[in-house]
Amino acid sequence: MHVEYTKSLFSISRTLYCFCRIRFAKLQTISEQQANHAVLATIKIIQNMSQFKHFSASPKQLGGAISTLNYFRAVSVPLLTDEFRLALLKEAESYPLRPVRESVGNGNNLVKQKMNLQSELNPDGLFFELVQEFQNLFEQATHSGNLFDGRVVFNDLMLQRYDVGAYGITPHRDRTDYRFMICLFVLAGHGRFYTSKDRQKTQQQEIANLPGDVILTPAPGFRGLQERPFHYLEDISEERWVFGLRHDETKLNGSKR
Repeated sequence: MHVEYTKSLFSISRTLYCFCRIRFAKLQTISEQQANHAVLATIKIIQNMSQFKHFSASPKQLGGAISTLNYFRAVSVPLLTDEFRLALLKEAESYPLRPVRESVGNGNNLVKQKMNLQSELNPDGLFFELVQEFQNLFEQATHSGNLFDGRVVFNDLMLQRYDVGAYGITPHRDRTDYRFMICLFVLAGHGRFYTSKDRQKTQQQEIANLPGDVILTPAPGFRGLQERPFHYLEDISEERWVFGLRHDETKLNGSKR
């Protein structure tokens, strides 16, 4: 945190403390101890706001959304502030991207995709700042729920761009070594994101994914399950930028894919 910002918080906290003592003493409706508790609660709110200055959702709100994954295959949460989202987009547009193979697998397991991506990002850039802040938010949102078989470490970063008119990606499931939770941050653009029961799009459900949203889908290790929901993207009507954040088990134990 910047020094100037810390001084500002201290000044606000001190002012609140003095105000509460004088105001409440004058009204004689609250004790000094109660006034102190009120000030400390306010300071905690201010500190949380500064801790997650790039996010519009609190740990409680994120935790509530994650709890719905007991019943749904995916959920989206408005998260990124516009200022931070646009700054991320500007950095994203500065990276060279490479096209992916348009067909993966074969037969009934064939997946078609059309996108460009980059996974080598500047460690001093905003995306790593996002990872650090989101890791903290996520841990606070889930610390009391016993939701995961182990500690979630977001260590797999991937920037993706889908061009207008591209078919996106057909129904598929993420790799088995992606564990606990898949997080997709929508930076810009528009496309229709769905989950389904299978590759034939049975029981499809469209998930809201506006710029600034993060889409959350469960992965093996969430609530002791081996869940890997089918999902797909289509109808790209505006150039779409997405930042994917995952826990890759192979990167933790040093093995290779």
